[in-house]
Amino acid sequence: MRLAYQGAMNALNPVLRVIDQVAEAITLHQPVNGREARKRAVGLLGMVGIPEDRVRAYPHELSGGMRQRVVIAMALANNPALVIADEPTNGLDVITQNEILVIIRELGARLGLSMIFISHDLLTVLRMPDHLAVMYQGKFVEEGPAEVVATAPTHPYTRELLEAIPRLQRSKTGTVVLAGNAPGIISGPARPDQRSEG
Repeated sequence: MRLAYQGAMNALNPVLRVIDQVAEAITLHQPVNGREARKRAVGLLGMVGIPEDRVRAYPHELSGGMRQRVVIAMALANNPALVIADEPTNGLDVITQNEILVIIRELGARLGLSMIFISHDLLTVLRMPDHLAVMYQGKFVEEGPAEVVATAPTHPYTRELLEAIPRLQRSKTGTVVLAGNAPGIISGPARPDQRSEG
């Protein structure tokens, strides 16, 4: 299992070239020398769309989307069966978000990866999974095939998430507020099964 972090600039070492960071992820877990690890790193970086003439760049010399690609390459460095992608499109413009989603989907299919894709952006999430789980107040409140959850949600929070997706034409209903608060550190989560109009 490997983790593809959100906030790639914080996940990468600012004083190491990206090829060396991917190579280091390989040498820490596989019995290969530095030269072979760098060769594999170039291949991985190419797989996520980093051209060979950019692999020796430092993180600050790359765009946000390119840095996120490096983080994905690092997550793939040791052929994991499962990758956890934590908000991999956070802070990226919509065009770059789409490019990252396409890369993740294509790599998942080509490499036979299982992936847990975590996001607050429901539109992004609906484009990714076969199976969708919705969390509210720190607990899973609904899960199932993505198409079923998106078209026939059973939990009030899921319904309101879907209702909050921007549309060109909106109904004229008022704002809906779900009962409950974020879980406290000591008391734990409450059960929010009711909704009130606000």
